Amino acid sequence: MKTINPIENSFSKLTNAVEVGDPMAAKMIKEKLDKSDDPSQMRYLEGLLLLLGETPGELEDPPDYEDDPEEYWEEY
Repeated sequence: MKTINPIENSFSKLTNAVEVGDPMAAKMIKEKLDKSDDPSQMRYLEGLLLLLGETPGELEDPPDYEDDPEEYWEEY
């Protein structure tokens, strides 16, 4: 008998909520995202938010500024 990991189960429920268009899906995802410290989980949750048309969260890269001297020194 296979045991179901509670984390996998909650992600499965959130994914299903997105697929069926549950109006509470975004709220549930944001609550889970606020509680998570694992970057891979956070990216997955942000991906679900993007599928819902929500704005990306903190893991998305900021816009690249061509004339940013600080970024120039970090890259070169």
